[in-house]
Amino acid sequence: MATAWPPPELADVFAQQGIWSAWYAGTPEGLADAYLNAPNDRPAVRRKGFLARLGRWFWGQPTPIGERPSKLHVPLAGAIAATSANLLFGSPLNLTSEDEATQERLDQLADDTTYAVLREAAEISAALGGVYLRVVWDQSVQDKPWLVAASPDIAVPEWKWGRLSAVTFWNVIREDANTVVRQLERHEPGWIRHSVWVGSQNELGTQMALTDFPETAGLADLVVDGDGVPTGTLKLTAQYVPNLKPNKLWRHLPAAAHLGRSDFSGVEALMDALDEAYSDWMRDLRTGKARLLVGTEVLDNLGKGQGGYFDIDRELFAPLNLAPGEDRGSVIEQVQFNIRTEEHRALCADLAERIILGAGYSLQTFGVTSEGSGNPTATEIAARERQSLTTRANKASYWRPALVHLFGVLLEIDRAVFGTQVIPVQPHVEFPDLVTPDPGETAEQLELLNRAGAISTFEKVRRLNPDWREEQVLEEVARIKSELAQPEPAAPPADTEDAA
Repeated sequence: MATAWPPPELADVFAQQGIWSAWYAGTPEGLADAYLNAPNDRPAVRRKGFLARLGRWFWGQPTPIGERPSKLHVPLAGAIAATSANLLFGSPLNLTSEDEATQERLDQLADDTTYAVLREAAEISAALGGVYLRVVWDQSVQDKPWLVAASPDIAVPEWKWGRLSAVTFWNVIREDANTVVRQLERHEPGWIRHSVWVGSQNELGTQMALTDFPETAGLADLVVDGDGVPTGTLKLTAQYVPNLKPNKLWRHLPAAAHLGRSDFSGVEALMDALDEAYSDWMRDLRTGKARLLVGTEVLDNLGKGQGGYFDIDRELFAPLNLAPGEDRGSVIEQVQFNIRTEEHRALCADLAERIILGAGYSLQTFGVTSEGSGNPTATEIAARERQSLTTRANKASYWRPALVHLFGVLLEIDRAVFGTQVIPVQPHVEFPDLVTPDPGETAEQLELLNRAGAISTFEKVRRLNPDWREEQVLEEVARIKSELAQPEPAAPPADTEDAA
């Protein structure tokens, strides 16, 4: 029996992710293709499903025959995804381990390349509702394992009690009109299994040998028992990080109930309206250009059968021989339509603000503010950025356990494959504060608490140095107590001769 691929139970999911992907990519061609190729619900062709409404949208309307494409896209969706990534990974994480050797190796694993991958993954997650991170290694490339981001629209997950138990990624390595060659990579506890299949657009087809294609031939020397690469750990070498939950679209769909929702979910119509409003604004500019309607009397004749022309740069014209009473003003007439700049600007600004707020962010984060200038305090900044900070905290609650798992797996594979002598324990992962507290405000608060006897020395040191590990705080507390315990040196005795 032929195996359908991608799995039909995820068809609606991949279709919706295709729409979000088009907004994220932000090309007019991609948006037009995503909406024009969707089913529509015009009376002659009624269909069901969420795609049925897309034909009525601005991007679902074809360009009339004879007109040049004039639709413009405002790349706000891409900016939202990039902002989400910067909020999460604009600063390094606090990765800590109690073992000194493990901490040193952890710092080496979490290098600049790792953070670049995490920012990439966070953008994809914000746009498509989630992202997969998988652990990979190749001793011919570098002497440590690393993380790779994978889009959710090329993955088939398997769940147990809401937790990812296995996942299969696929990659199209060859494709023509009739044949599609796919490489499948399945992650399960203890193993990564590779296979190659030759099928069609909608069917997985027949499994072939890895050595049949140069793209997968190198894997043949690594697999055991036909298709498996042992990972050296019983933990899953891939994790799914949802962007936000619950997913309003698929919460009742068993195959997708545990997937996250996109930042674009629910504001697609507003983004479509913003593009329509901006395109109409540009249309006003085009149609508002000054034009002259010129009578045939003022045209320069180019000769019999050659027509005529009017030179708008000429400074002097000979008077016309018109009949008595004939209106001279009708010979040359200026036409210029109004350009509704203020109306369009207000509409576009209102739509953009509604999109930003609907995506879960503060207007201040995108530079939209009516607040006065000056030097706001950390408390004022936090108040203005409250919605963005709340969204960031919600997202971090999904990222933190996934990163704890993945960095623990990195350490285990680092020991099993590369032979490093480190203790492969799961580290502590904390996201740094986005708004740095004002030192003056912090000192004032600590002084008030100290006078009231409501704070310990440990807590004072911890608040002043939120990025310190616990042992660093304890060392500083010990130094402070040691200095306080030392008696002050006695004053030197007075010189009796001088006194006399």
